[in-house]
Amino acid sequence: MRFREALEQIKGLRHVLEEMTFSSSIGRLALLDSSWLTNQEEIEDALDEVAKFVGYINTTEGIPLLQLQLEEVVNISGSIEVLRATGAICSDVDLFEIKKLALIDEKIAQIQALYHYQLYARPSLKGVLSVLDPREERLPSFYLDNYFDASLKEIRDAIARTKEDAPLAELNAQLSQCEEAVRIRLTEELAPFADQLETVLKALAHDTAILAKADWAVRYRACRPKPIPSGTTHLEELVNPEVSDQVARRGGRFQPVSIEFEGEPTLISGANMGGKSVLLHSVALAQGMMQFGMYVLAKSATIVVVEQLLYSAGDGEDMRMGLSSFGAEMIRLNGIIDAVKSGKKVLAIIDEPARTTNPEEGYALVAGLVKLLEQYGATALITTHYSGVPSQGRRWRVRGFMEGKDMQGVTVSHLADLMDYSLVPDSQDSVPREAFRIARLLGVDEEFLDLSNKCFRTIV
Repeated sequence: MRFREALEQIKGLRHVLEEMTFSSSIGRLALLDSSWLTNQEEIEDALDEVAKFVGYINTTEGIPLLQLQLEEVVNISGSIEVLRATGAICSDVDLFEIKKLALIDEKIAQIQALYHYQLYARPSLKGVLSVLDPREERLPSFYLDNYFDASLKEIRDAIARTKEDAPLAELNAQLSQCEEAVRIRLTEELAPFADQLETVLKALAHDTAILAKADWAVRYRACRPKPIPSGTTHLEELVNPEVSDQVARRGGRFQPVSIEFEGEPTLISGANMGGKSVLLHSVALAQGMMQFGMYVLAKSATIVVVEQLLYSAGDGEDMRMGLSSFGAEMIRLNGIIDAVKSGKKVLAIIDEPARTTNPEEGYALVAGLVKLLEQYGATALITTHYSGVPSQGRRWRVRGFMEGKDMQGVTVSHLADLMDYSLVPDSQDSVPREAFRIARLLGVDEEFLDLSNKCFRTIV
C-alpha cells in the first residue's frame, strides 16, 4: 500500500498531510508514492532520517537556507526523458530546467558542507554545468549565448547591421538553423547525464519529504515510535491530530488517552459519545504513520509492526452493491477474516460490529468474531456495547462521566467537558449505563425518557 492509497483508508491521515509543509511539490509526491513499510529495520532507518532532520531543525540555522533552495526545485522528468529519447532535441526550456537543477544542487551541496548535513546520497552535476555554463557565471537563466558557437555571433551581428527585409529573412533562417544545431549538440552532450539528473531529482524529493516529516514532528511535538516485531503495543497519552486541532479551534483541549494491547482481540466498551471511535482512529493513525516512517503524536509509542491495517468502521450502506448497512458491514468483516485466515499479520480495527441487527443475533456475531480472531491469534481492537462477550484478551472501558461534576445548565457544546475519556480495566459483566444521562443532557423529552426507563427496569 502506498501513502496516497492510505489517505482513503486511514482516517486523519489526510489532515496530517494537509498540515505538513513541503518546500516543493516533488517532496509531496515523494511522500504520496512512499510504501507501507513492514520490515522493522526499514522503519527504524526511515525514522533515523526523520530524527536527523529534527536535530537539524532544533540545533542549526541552515534549514531555512536549505528550504529556500528546495523551494526552487521542480519536477523536470519530462526534460530528462528528452535526453533519453532517440532523436529528441531539448528546447530552451528543457535546457534551462536542467541547468537550474544543477545550480540548485550545487548550492545545496555548499549548504550541506557548511552545516555538516547528511543528505541523501546523490552524484555531482558539475558535468552538466560544464556543458550549459562553461564560463562558470552561475546565472539562474539560460540563453543560447554566442559562446556556444562562433557562428551565432557572426549571424547575430549581421542581423543587427541589416536593414533590408529579404537579406534579413535569410539571416534569421540561418540563425534558426544554427541555434537548432547548438541544441542538438547540447542535447547529445547532456544525454550521458540523464541518469545522474534523475538520481539527483529523486534525492532532493526524498530530502524534501523527510524535512516535511521532521517539521511536522517538531511543530506538533510528536514522539519517535519504537517498532517491535511482536509483543505489546503501548501508546501513552495518544492524541488524534485532526480532532485535537478541531477541539483547539473551539477553545477546548483534547484529552490524551493511553492504551496497550497484545496479539489478540481487545474489547473496548463505553457510553455513546465516549470517544471510542476517536480512539480507534487514533490508534490506526499512529500505526499507519509509524509504518510510513513518521513520528506519532503521543508521549511515547511502542508499536508492533503489522503487514496490513484493516478497518470495519461506520454503518454506511454500499449503494454500488445494493447492500444494507448490515450487509456492507458483513462484507468488511469477511475481508478481515479472510486476511486473518491467510496468515497475514494484521491489526484489525472494528467499531461496534453487528450494531445494526437485533441484540440476540448481534451478541452472537460479536462473540463468534472474537472467538475466531482468538483462534487465529489476530490482533484486533473491537468496540462494543454488548456485555458478557467471552474473551481471553484485555478489556477496556472508557471511564465516562466524571462524578461530582455539576450538570446544571450544561449545553451540548460543553458535554465533552463532563467526560473522562481515559480507559480503565473492564470486566465482561459491565455494560455502559449512561444513555439516559446523555439523552437528558441533550434535552430529549422527559416523558419519553421516563417511559423508557420503566421499560428498562422491567426487562432487566
